[in-house]
Amino acid sequence: MQNIVKVLADTLLVDLFQKDSQGADISKNEFDVMMEAYKKDHENKVDSSDRLSPEQKSKLKQLYNKAADSIKEYCQECLRINGRLIE
Repeated sequence: MQNIVKVLADTLLVDLFQKDSQGADISKNEFDVMMEAYKKDHENKVDSSDRLSPEQKSKLKQLYNKAADSIKEYCQECLRINGRLIE
């Protein structure tokens, strides 16, 4: 399951990058799914680590999710400003 999530995220990233470089509009939902897939992939990697304490795992997941959400909001706002985000 973990590999499927990563493949989905990578596929969506390539698709979105291609659309962006061609100047095509980008779907907010597609962008959201990609980011959630990367967050889930990170969560799975952290959870599978036996070198981290539960507190460390929780902190790493929280920080990653916060950073990913900020990046998502920034990118979507840039697309929105340029009239290229399909809401």
